[in-house]
Amino acid sequence: MLGVLSSSFSATALIHEYRNLLPYSGVPQSMEQRDKQGNLVIPAVYIDMGAWHGFHLPNDPAYYGSFTGPLFIAQEYSLHLSDSLQRLKLRNLQTGDYLDLASAPIEHIYSEPQGLVQQFQWADVALETRLQYSDSRTAIITTTLTNLSDSPQQWQLTWSGQPFNRHPHLPKHAVIAQSEMSENQVQWSFTSIDETWTMQLDDAQYQLLFEQDTQITLDQSHGYQAQSQPLALAPKQQLTLRSAQRYFHQSQERDAYGSIDWHRASMLIDQNQQRWSSRFKRLMKGGALPQRRLAAKSMVTLIHNWRSPAGAIKHDAVTPSVTYKWFNGVWAWDSWKQAVALAQFDTELAKSNVRAMFDYQFTADDKVRPQDAGNLPDAIFFNRDTSRGGSGGNWNERNGKPPLAAWAVWQIDEASQSSDFLIEMYPKLVAYHQWWYRNRDHDGNGLAEYGANNHPAHLKEDKPNREAIIEAAAWESGMDNAPRFDDVAGIQVLENLDDTGQLLGYSLSQESVDLNSYLYAEKQFLAKIAQRLALPSEQQHWQDEANQLAQLIQTAFYDAKTGFFYDRRFNKQKDYLMIAQGKGVEGWLPLWAGAASEEQAQTMVARHITPERFGTRLPFPTVSADNPAFAATKYWRGPVWLDQTLFALKGIERYGYGALTKKLARQLVDHAEGALVQAPIRENYDPLTGHGLHCTNFSWSASVFLLSYSRWLH
Repeated sequence: MLGVLSSSFSATALIHEYRNLLPYSGVPQSMEQRDKQGNLVIPAVYIDMGAWHGFHLPNDPAYYGSFTGPLFIAQEYSLHLSDSLQRLKLRNLQTGDYLDLASAPIEHIYSEPQGLVQQFQWADVALETRLQYSDSRTAIITTTLTNLSDSPQQWQLTWSGQPFNRHPHLPKHAVIAQSEMSENQVQWSFTSIDETWTMQLDDAQYQLLFEQDTQITLDQSHGYQAQSQPLALAPKQQLTLRSAQRYFHQSQERDAYGSIDWHRASMLIDQNQQRWSSRFKRLMKGGALPQRRLAAKSMVTLIHNWRSPAGAIKHDAVTPSVTYKWFNGVWAWDSWKQAVALAQFDTELAKSNVRAMFDYQFTADDKVRPQDAGNLPDAIFFNRDTSRGGSGGNWNERNGKPPLAAWAVWQIDEASQSSDFLIEMYPKLVAYHQWWYRNRDHDGNGLAEYGANNHPAHLKEDKPNREAIIEAAAWESGMDNAPRFDDVAGIQVLENLDDTGQLLGYSLSQESVDLNSYLYAEKQFLAKIAQRLALPSEQQHWQDEANQLAQLIQTAFYDAKTGFFYDRRFNKQKDYLMIAQGKGVEGWLPLWAGAASEEQAQTMVARHITPERFGTRLPFPTVSADNPAFAATKYWRGPVWLDQTLFALKGIERYGYGALTKKLARQLVDHAEGALVQAPIRENYDPLTGHGLHCTNFSWSASVFLLSYSRWLH
């Protein structure tokens, strides 16, 4: 029923400082509008609490008072359901006229970390609409009308909306199978569609519910109109109406969430506001406002990319980007980096992100790949792949990803100061670590290689498919098209066999300096975890292994003449450092891990942090600027990827270059396009110009900006 509210959530100084962090404004024109790179045309979408649907702010006066969209994730693809499913009109019943919201002398349309807000004020009346989430399937829209005059007023609110019913590239499918109305509710049931690379829907449903009594009519095109009861406002009185938009993938979800409880929704919104306040208190450490706003934008980006359990995703997890077409899944090494950042403000979400990947750790009794016991998929999505009984095309088990899980778990423990998570994860981390030496150390010399799993995609006419295996090995490194993985004559594909001669998988004839540095760091973290868990013999075991590996890294991967670390190729005749392929950012990983000698680190810093090499406008390009293969905008052949920059910065700091580290960190933030203004965080950046490249709203870039603030920018 209608109620009188006191003022809405108070606009504290903190909230004011962190308004309008991202550009949410725009009106969808079709179900899917993307730029040439695959990003949604509207730069950002507001989502909270792990929901699978989100909203924008209007940039067209015709849509004022309404939140545009919604965006909904059709299991693995972000699409728009409408231009605005709940367009608002306000009618003065005393004059019969509709109030033009664009005529308001005072107008504020803005975002806050915990919601979207629109405010319009005239001499005699004020209107506010506010969107916030109460749970992972429900967005609440609160509409507040205030009589500012000394006379009674009568108003009526009308909402209307029309869903898009065809995808521009799938005209044969009518997306809406049925629209229905019931008491104060409209619901749209979606057609079951299985278009693997565009849209996947089962018995999904979108609901619009009104708390107060409304008169609803439907049209034959699945559109609707809803009218409130006449609203009588006494002088200075404020009235509030609420509605909810809910999105469910399947009927089981609808049944699990049940009908909406409006009183409980209010409590949940209050709890979420407190959660946001707690996050800011944990994250913010002072410093200039632009740097604090960057940290806040990074946190908000991670929260927008958070998905709650659905389909095959069993735990809350952060995806790389909700605005890029292919990134509505959960990747392994993305998860480790994201978890380290999440631990700065939400340790439970950080833990959940790690668990989401380890839910699919392979075991010895796995029906698909028992030979990979201990390892994890590269990426998991809403739909499993066909080998696991699903219909997904994005799920990937062709390769693993670099071993950074122990780092993530340790950092989470440092933030939470509770050993429970260590107890849970330690045996899983041990199995994960051991897999590398069983399945990716071809010659058993203690130096691992990137490679590919035993997978049907790696066979062609029942023989190893060289091109596919090298592709998967490059994916396993995370540096997909780096020059060191070019398919050239010097690189061989090697079969790794178990003691019985059964194929385990494949290695490249290339021992990689980054991989072995990651493994060295893992041994150190496993030793720390074992110490925390009072396992002294295991602590000593991991420390001994780490010491041995450090010696190998210092001697096998370092070239004294050029003063840099390189990958190492080997064959039956010889092995050699890949100096001819040029320097790559992977050469800085021994410093991050602490495996380099003091002399090696000093030489690298002295020689290679120059504008002609790794000291570019944005520091630490993926390929040194003097490398013949350097290409400033070509993915892993030149652009700055912020995770690698973070590793390099922490590496040089580790060896005593604190002032230089802070200088380079500020250089990164100052010159990365859009970092300090209202713009999305990008996947990578041109090292020469700072121009943002490829995907928008990228989680691990956000993670690095957040960690950089926490370490160097406050």
